[in-house]
Amino acid sequence: MYDVVVIGQGLTGMLSAIWAKEHGYRTALVATGSGKILQSIGVLDLIPGANGGLKEWSELYQLAAIEQSQLTEAMEQFKVLTKRIGYPYKGNIEHLVPIVTGSGHIKQTALYPETISPIKEHGQVIIVGFDEVIDFQPAYIKGNLQKSRPQLSIDTIKISLGKQSQRTMTQLDAARILDQKENRDHCIKQIKQQMAEREISQPDLFIFPASLGVENWTDTLEQFTKELGANVTEAPGMPPNTTAIRLHEKLKKEAIKLGVRFYVDTTVVGCKMDGPVIESLTFKTSNHTTNVSGKQFILATGGILGGGLEVTSDGVRETALKLAADANGQLIHCPENLYPVGAARGSSVTHNGITGGVYSVLSSHEMVGKLHQQAIIGGFRSA
Repeated sequence: MYDVVVIGQGLTGMLSAIWAKEHGYRTALVATGSGKILQSIGVLDLIPGANGGLKEWSELYQLAAIEQSQLTEAMEQFKVLTKRIGYPYKGNIEHLVPIVTGSGHIKQTALYPETISPIKEHGQVIIVGFDEVIDFQPAYIKGNLQKSRPQLSIDTIKISLGKQSQRTMTQLDAARILDQKENRDHCIKQIKQQMAEREISQPDLFIFPASLGVENWTDTLEQFTKELGANVTEAPGMPPNTTAIRLHEKLKKEAIKLGVRFYVDTTVVGCKMDGPVIESLTFKTSNHTTNVSGKQFILATGGILGGGLEVTSDGVRETALKLAADANGQLIHCPENLYPVGAARGSSVTHNGITGGVYSVLSSHEMVGKLHQQAIIGGFRSA
């Protein structure tokens, strides 16, 4: 029997599992898919699709004063974790920063990895694309960026990765190619050559697709910055997004390292109840049906976009445990030992259908804290 069983491996589920294990609980994670984090752009916004600050964020999510007070602690814990796993995040939730996306639009975000740099109002930038990657077009990006930053001087360059493929390359493919130093040398040489031939002056910032390496992103970022003589940023766009993939892979490796037991590629088909509490989950794999017993359960399956909630002719339905939900997706009779986190709490904590990274971090941090308090009161903690 596990102390904590987490259902879902998006950002909320992964953080919940890691932090529960760090508290000393025997922890398992059950997941159907890879988690919606892989469909994100790997930055943590306050309000997805909007640029509101902390005041607007607190009002949107209807946070109580105690939840707001936990926000700074949760964000710092997230920063400590990402630094430890080798993919540190920076930023300040009280002062959002503008970053450029893969479409050339500006968005305000709270926390972002070191491969991303804020975009300034003035100065000169060069947008660099790859011939082999067709979903990142420097000329198109320049047009959108110039509208938001009219005082920027913007040039565009396209270079070749020098690699052949049987299919259209993605930005992730480019990132894996740039993990190798000889390929980085090849690209840097082309950029310098085009700058010289076209008499492009030295910029303040180079904008690349989300392709600055996967495993060796620190080497890639350092070499490009040093040899090009300017700051470098990724402009994250459509999935598969390297920025998000790095975070997901690092979090999963850390969870496995800590001893979280993963049950993946499963389909949760229900749960066994003992009065008001859950005794065990039932899930199917391709070969058989399995039951996993637990003392406490964290529901991190997401909302409607994440597949954790489903709109039917009879209303909104929770899809994993088949529990009744109201019109907002909140569980009508939530078992005493089940803790919904993130978008699994219902539409009241979503904006444009998703919760956003900052709320996910706060929700996970808050719930593991509640588990800790329950452990002290109820005595379920492992020795």
